[in-house]
Amino acid sequence: MKIRAILQICLFLAAILCVDCGKSNTTPVDKDPPGTPGAVDIEPEPGNDLYGIISDNAGQPVPGVVVSDGFTCSLTDERGIYQMKRHGEADFVFYSTPPNYAVSVETSSRKIPAFYQAIRASAGEAFRADFGLSELAASETDFTLICIGDPQVTNQAEVTRFREETINDLKGTLASLSVPAYGLSMGDVVGDQQGLLNTMKNALGSTSMPVFTTIGNHDKFAAAPAPKNGDFFSGIYGPLNYSFNRGEVHFICLDNVAFSDNSSYAAAFSEDQINWVKEDLAYVSKDKMIIVYFHMPLRGSGVPNKDRLLKLLEGYAEVHFMSGHTHYNQNYIHTAVSPSIYEHIHGAACGAWWRSTVNGDGTPNGYAVYDIRGNSIKNWYYKAVNYDREFQLRLHWGDASFGGQYGYFSFSQPGSTLVANVWNADNEWTLEVYEDGVKTGNMKPANVNRDAWSMGYHIGVLNRNPNNYSQLCDHLYTYLPQNPAAAIKVVATDRFGTVYEQDVITKDFTPAISY
Repeated sequence: MKIRAILQICLFLAAILCVDCGKSNTTPVDKDPPGTPGAVDIEPEPGNDLYGIISDNAGQPVPGVVVSDGFTCSLTDERGIYQMKRHGEADFVFYSTPPNYAVSVETSSRKIPAFYQAIRASAGEAFRADFGLSELAASETDFTLICIGDPQVTNQAEVTRFREETINDLKGTLASLSVPAYGLSMGDVVGDQQGLLNTMKNALGSTSMPVFTTIGNHDKFAAAPAPKNGDFFSGIYGPLNYSFNRGEVHFICLDNVAFSDNSSYAAAFSEDQINWVKEDLAYVSKDKMIIVYFHMPLRGSGVPNKDRLLKLLEGYAEVHFMSGHTHYNQNYIHTAVSPSIYEHIHGAACGAWWRSTVNGDGTPNGYAVYDIRGNSIKNWYYKAVNYDREFQLRLHWGDASFGGQYGYFSFSQPGSTLVANVWNADNEWTLEVYEDGVKTGNMKPANVNRDAWSMGYHIGVLNRNPNNYSQLCDHLYTYLPQNPAAAIKVVATDRFGTVYEQDVITKDFTPAISY
């Protein structure tokens, strides 16, 4: 249960911890509000104690905007006014940014979305929150979405790496785009270091795109006698469950990390969350694409209320889940609903906890890029930091031994077997093998699911814990060349017809040590 006093303390501490700004931005205030709050008198209906007005930058009311306290949803009327009876545990009031209005951000130099206000009122006391919106010349039906998995920084040196590696690479990608871009940070912004939350907020907001954030297990902190919770995080980043719209896409953010004490947690959705999603989706037509993002993956069974969530998402034009948490890259398709839901489980920006330049499954440190056109994702790829976009696979010999003084690891394949790690592959990719320029066959999914090269470096050389550095790798492929001495090239074609090539067979750990 959230405790309002804790929230207020968190907001105060956030102001102290903010290192790159002269004042706290933890409670967003529209920079150019459409008049002084309270300029339009509002008399809420009896029983309603949360209300306000939403106006555009010309001071005109904006009707039809969904507003919520995280439990109940309401719609602004023709006067731009919303009102509701707020839930006793509500800490924020927020709106779902309409598709034809810009995403408000905290400042021009910190592009963190500002779509909410903290509720500063005692039980039974009415609270008014007004918002201002800026209308776009046209709805952004075409845009780029960038998903950033687990930065999980634990000290300033790792923050510096995140800025100099991930953020700098992101800026290059953004500079190449001809359409608007929006970012999703997939949680574990920090690694149990609450003092770095504001620092990372500054880093995430330092590009040209607004970045929305979900909460991870390492972003939750103890508040005795309750288990770890998101109160401190939300005091800096805002509500943990919210929605917004871009073009023909409706986005829903959910906190799906449930702690039972200060160390034990699991993926779950609460009854309140499912009820809120149902209300939120009541305002979304079935011709829209839905993107739901959260920290912990939903593939597999045993996630409380997962089936109810899937049921609510039936019948929409397209549905995608975005998650992180695993420190490996995986594509998973939920087939129990129609249409099927594609879950994108993102490799971590920090890789194997900043110990190298790769994740435990061999996926390079990086982020995912999605090309959205209307109500569909028309293309996506994984962008490895400090590599060209074309870098999508790594080759090894299957009988090679990788490691150091603490142990060696092998793919355990027959002699001269070629192994390809294709980190963003799914069942619609094809991998063709050419020997001396002549195609000799196609690679097949491997019968192993661990990347021996990554394990050899992290465990065999760095002596890291095998339990943490032996991540699942379900994107390995093998092929037995006719002539291992030939000049070998692998041509990989993804589900969109994009072709990637690789002719370098990696034999040492240089790519894991530096870019």
